[in-house]
Amino acid sequence: MPRIDMTRRTALYRLFDTEGRLLYVGITFNPDNRWAEHATSKSWWPDVTEKRIEWHESRTDAAAAEVAVIAAELPLYNKQDSPQPFEGVTTKEGTKPSRIVRIDDDTWEDYGKLCAEKGLARAADVRMYIKSEIRAYQQRQRSES
Repeated sequence: MPRIDMTRRTALYRLFDTEGRLLYVGITFNPDNRWAEHATSKSWWPDVTEKRIEWHESRTDAAAAEVAVIAAELPLYNKQDSPQPFEGVTTKEGTKPSRIVRIDDDTWEDYGKLCAEKGLARAADVRMYIKSEIRAYQQRQRSES
């Protein structure tokens, strides 16, 4: 996976429905590409009628702003960094999150900062770690057989 340039200018975007409800907040280098991804995977995408962008000088700045916006404005469909994460189905495939892990607030906040510096969402970082542990385990199993 290529390293993300944390110093690159980054957009923080907000997506709203016709009633002005904040549906989702995200960050990206390329809003049009990111929205195309949402359009293919998120069941709520057809509800989006307004998009607002604010540009930040770095991905680090945008990531910090994203966490603050999610906490303050409580978008309906954000899960990560949300004090009230949406528990419903958000993918077109009709899937729900498979596992819920409880982590104390201070640890979660510090981990969020660490991941933001790496340019990763916490969920992506956890998945990568788990997959690397599984690969190492499988290699040990093969070498023992």
